[in-house]
Amino acid sequence: MKYAGLLLAAALSTAAHAHDEGHGPKIVDAAPQGGVLTAVVEAKDAKLGPKAALVYKAEIVRSEDGTVSVTFYDKDLKPLDGAAFDKKGEATLIVEKKKKTTIKKFPLALKDGAFVGKMPKPAGKPYNIDVAVTEGKRKLLAAFDNLD
Repeated sequence: MKYAGLLLAAALSTAAHAHDEGHGPKIVDAAPQGGVLTAVVEAKDAKLGPKAALVYKAEIVRSEDGTVSVTFYDKDLKPLDGAAFDKKGEATLIVEKKKKTTIKKFPLALKDGAFVGKMPKPAGKPYNIDVAVTEGKRKLLAAFDNLD
């Protein structure tokens, strides 16, 4: 019985650790607008976790009314003007509570150099927001994890 308990604890801690590694290399820079900064990777490489190649950096800023603004930066944190991106993107709000996962998608639109949208009310905390945008033929992903 003790062995089964230890095995379960090890499995749960491994799953939690794998989720915390995110999609792409860890970003240690301070967010320029006071939001949360994360790596942007090609969506096809997201499964590589921290080994995925860094394409850009992105920052999410959330307002109390549910508005989110996502700004993309180059690797040196210089803001991108968004001209190379499609004008519309999509965000996915993900809440994992015990054995239930709630997923809600919401649209983002490029406005004044940032992708802006209205986030649905999360079904709990913490939550994740995955942002998907297209740049030419590349599909990009910015995963903001453990938000509250």
